[in-house]
Amino acid sequence: MKRWSLIAFLITVIIAITMYCLPLQNDGEVMRFPNWNKNYDLTKGIIESDGHNAYVEIFLNKKAIDAYVEVKPTFPVGSRVFKPLYGDSDGNRFARLVIMVKMKEDYDSEHGDWWYGVYDESGTEMAYEGRIPECISCHAMAKETDYLFSRSVMKKLKGIDTNEYEEYEPDDGEDY
Repeated sequence: MKRWSLIAFLITVIIAITMYCLPLQNDGEVMRFPNWNKNYDLTKGIIESDGHNAYVEIFLNKKAIDAYVEVKPTFPVGSRVFKPLYGDSDGNRFARLVIMVKMKEDYDSEHGDWWYGVYDESGTEMAYEGRIPECISCHAMAKETDYLFSRSVMKKLKGIDTNEYEEYEPDDGEDY
């Protein structure tokens, strides 16, 4: 009897963990992004990313373009940012696709209501998603630009040498 109870308990735990970890939209569908590279290509090529220790391109959906380019303090709900990461500056060694989606208010108010995802190159196979602690802690540095490093990226695209970490150092001396 104890053995069957343990098995039933483990199955329940596995189902609960699986349901919690699936990247679900409000309508219950798993998020997939097969056409991520059809969005606006902000960088028009590969640039170096200080924060990801990789080379990246940045693609934005229509809702995100103005806020990103104009370095606005808030992005509209539904904004999507796609960053394919590469191990080389030529883009021959794809590493992963990282995605940010601005969710509805109260998704994660403490961190700007951003959903984070890590996918394969197709944008359909998810490795991690949701409130990813490593993403949240790094992007906390860019709170003033709605948790995106848009200011340093736009400077890079204009030929101004900058570093994401130096660009977003807190003025109050706090360590993040």
